[in-house]
Amino acid sequence: MAFDPNLPANGSPLSSAEMRAQLNGLHDEITTIPQGPPGNDGAPGLPGDKGDKGDSGDKGDKGDTGNTGEVTTVQLNDGLAATLASANANSSANSNGVALLDTSGFSDPPTLADLLAVANKQNEIITAMRR
Repeated sequence: MAFDPNLPANGSPLSSAEMRAQLNGLHDEITTIPQGPPGNDGAPGLPGDKGDKGDSGDKGDKGDTGNTGEVTTVQLNDGLAATLASANANSSANSNGVALLDTSGFSDPPTLADLLAVANKQNEIITAMRR
């Protein structure tokens, strides 16, 4: 069926068959549009200028060999000492200031006060380890 611009009529009930026929008609019209003649070739562009290749130049001299990077024993010892001091400052020794939790006074079963003592000690150790 060919596309009919008068369908569907205003106020008419929708019909899937009618709508399908309209869409198929549009599809047929779109896909059967004849191709026009090819266009004219444009005018060729102007040729570009060719520059001179130029001389590649002479190869440069080889540079001097650099130092071997030797380190004295004093420099090595100082570097190691600084590294160890930094590692020590950031080690688990930070928690040495937190006293152990005395659980001998805990009740069986534990009371709320016992549980709070454990929670407070846990917070204390976390804070110390963040230093």
